[in-house]
Amino acid sequence: MFTINVVFFRSNGLSISQITLLDIFWAVAALLLEVPTGALADRWSRKYTLALSGLFAALGMLLYSLSSTFFPFMLASMVMAARSAFQSGTANAFIYDTLKSINKESKFERVLGRARFIGVVSVSVAGILGAYLASSINIRLPFIVSIFTSLFAALIALTFREPPFRHSTGEVRFFEHIRKAAKFALFNPFLRFLFFYFVLMDIAISHMDEYDQLYLTAVNFPLALFGVWIALRRGLSGLGGFFAERFKGISSPRIKTLALVAMIGALLTISFGNKYVGLLAFLIIFPIWGIVEVLVIGELHSKVESHRRATVESLIVFFGVMIDIPIRLAFGYIGDLFNIRIGYFFIGTILILYLPYFLWRNIFRSRK
Repeated sequence: MFTINVVFFRSNGLSISQITLLDIFWAVAALLLEVPTGALADRWSRKYTLALSGLFAALGMLLYSLSSTFFPFMLASMVMAARSAFQSGTANAFIYDTLKSINKESKFERVLGRARFIGVVSVSVAGILGAYLASSINIRLPFIVSIFTSLFAALIALTFREPPFRHSTGEVRFFEHIRKAAKFALFNPFLRFLFFYFVLMDIAISHMDEYDQLYLTAVNFPLALFGVWIALRRGLSGLGGFFAERFKGISSPRIKTLALVAMIGALLTISFGNKYVGLLAFLIIFPIWGIVEVLVIGELHSKVESHRRATVESLIVFFGVMIDIPIRLAFGYIGDLFNIRIGYFFIGTILILYLPYFLWRNIFRSRK
């Protein structure tokens, strides 16, 4: 579905600003739900939380398939935010605790990387089929098909076995649990630095992932090949995740620095290069982020206790959304006022401004 969602919105008469507003409503809903759903997974059940994610996905796809104006799309986006919130943090915590229960948590990066790769292959195949269905039959058909695949995913989640190695938080009140997890995360200098790095990089890659359809349209890329493009781009990202464990021996400060510089270079190339160089920049940065994302998530989970693992990762998303909302609003406004390339230059400028602090903090910490 997400292979053609932006084109779908444009075909229903939405402007770039309205599309980014849909993302803002998604972000606000995710902001409100993110931390409570992470705490729910820690306190109640991770497999049932994942199953709820599938149910909300099915409902969101149903609403998308029936909508043709801004406000119904807004409602669908908010439902999809609930889907994301129920999954965010929970899935990675589920994997880590399962591995820890059999004393194999050191394999987390390998398992997560392979899981990401399998997910990317699945999404890529779905993207190719979705683009074909949209261009050859009806642009709403991929959304309808996604209703049934989402329900199937919910049923699969119900077959999971809860990892036995978990400290109960039942004796701690729900919001007290959230408060303690937030205090732990925000007052830990290393985690705070890791949060900020991950959030800014994730914002950059999410804009490249979600709005590349506008770039493809601007350079006259055929709609029928959108699925192939998404499959190629995400396939490279999945390969990065698949081989991420092999880069675990490289110093963390060095690999994070290289990734940040590469991200800035890719955004500037997309902004000012010709269309072929711009497309190449997309293809280069995604496998790099595929590697770094897995390593950073592994680094995070190794520093967090089991009973607050899903909550802490949800806090990352929570603060990320708070930062992302004004950036996304500005990106949409700039895209409408100028063009999508200048929008990407705006994202690159943010990372350029962050770079001096990152280098100082990264070098300072690595020398301590």
